Amino acid sequence: MKQSRFNAKAKLLSLAAIGAISIATLVPIQSASAANELRFMSWAWQDTHIAVLKNLVAQWNKANPSIPVKLELVDEDGLYTQLSTGFLAGTAPDVIDTEAAAALQYAKSGYLYNLTSDMRYIQKEINPGIWSTVNYKAKMFGAPWMVEQYMVVANVDLFKKMGVAVPKQTDTLTWDELRALAKKVTTADMPGIGIGLGSAAKLTMVMGPTVGAKYFTGITTGAKARLIQGAPELEVVKQINDMIQVDKSLSSRYVSSNPQTDFLAGKLPLWFTKNSLANTIDLQSDIKYQYLPMISGSGGAKQAPTAGIYAVSAQSKQTKNSVKFVKFLMEAQNLAQTNIAVGGSIPGTTSGQAAVKAIKKDANWQFIMSQGVNLTTAPFLFVPQWEAWKGSFQNPQAKLLYTGKITLDEYKKAITNGWNGLR
Repeated sequence: MKQSRFNAKAKLLSLAAIGAISIATLVPIQSASAANELRFMSWAWQDTHIAVLKNLVAQWNKANPSIPVKLELVDEDGLYTQLSTGFLAGTAPDVIDTEAAAALQYAKSGYLYNLTSDMRYIQKEINPGIWSTVNYKAKMFGAPWMVEQYMVVANVDLFKKMGVAVPKQTDTLTWDELRALAKKVTTADMPGIGIGLGSAAKLTMVMGPTVGAKYFTGITTGAKARLIQGAPELEVVKQINDMIQVDKSLSSRYVSSNPQTDFLAGKLPLWFTKNSLANTIDLQSDIKYQYLPMISGSGGAKQAPTAGIYAVSAQSKQTKNSVKFVKFLMEAQNLAQTNIAVGGSIPGTTSGQAAVKAIKKDANWQFIMSQGVNLTTAPFLFVPQWEAWKGSFQNPQAKLLYTGKITLDEYKKAITNGWNGLR
């Protein structure tokens, strides 16, 4: 991921220095456009994404010369550091491209402008589950521009070589059926499926609704949130662990290595990945691939992801203009450009999804853009200390489980005790 940091500290120092000088004698009168300049801070993601953002900003500036936008690109870690510092100092950017899960902390502190009334015009275009995910206490803190789902992609040529049929996208695919398929294409030299297990906690929770998992109760009462670890909540973890320990169709090496490398090299029949890597497969390999049907279970095929959002700072002196710029970014064609650029994520609106379909005629892209209905709210995002629990207990214990160092019962006990310890 190529990144460029915006030096917030230098910016603050330069402003302080200007303030120390006699404004009446040395500071020139600003033009109307300079006074109205909007700061737009975004992740420095792929080069293709950066190019699209620069182009969109240029389009806006040409059409709105009196309200110019300045694009500030930072890496993910730098973004949250600068936002936290900026909100405390009152120097946060006007418009922010971030993630709903990460932005929630700022929404709770009152740092993000309530977009509810401004975005009501496109509410019917946004999946109700995603709309709920970007709202806190009935206040919309971000407009969802992209959503990532987990999908399974098959190397069609490897399947053909083994004489195994690739499931049609109109078929159903349960967890048990996925396991059976992965086992069928496993050989002595090659696992049947690759799943990135280095940070698997979020994966299991996003996929949890497919098996009826709830994970928490009391999510609206803060400190009273109670962890649930019954059979549904452990089901996805158990399925993955059984692929490793029982079926031998999944290698535990993917706790520390990325299956993407093996799939792009033509060494993996199946890859459990995000939809936003479709472009990576298109550009970095000559593999003939096909997405499998969405994984489903007792709870259906709905997943509970977070969303990429455009948010407006509540401290902005130009909230009206900032909202106007967000609406520009949320236009269908602009959403199509940005989601294609980041690799194949789903635009947050149905019109955005339709716009991608009009551009990308490939069957795999058409299939991805048809999955906007398979989304639901991710309630664990609204549970205080979930991030801390995930990082300190759920991910580390999952790694121990998947490498055969602990049992599923020991995993359950460890993460339960970890949660109770945080309370």
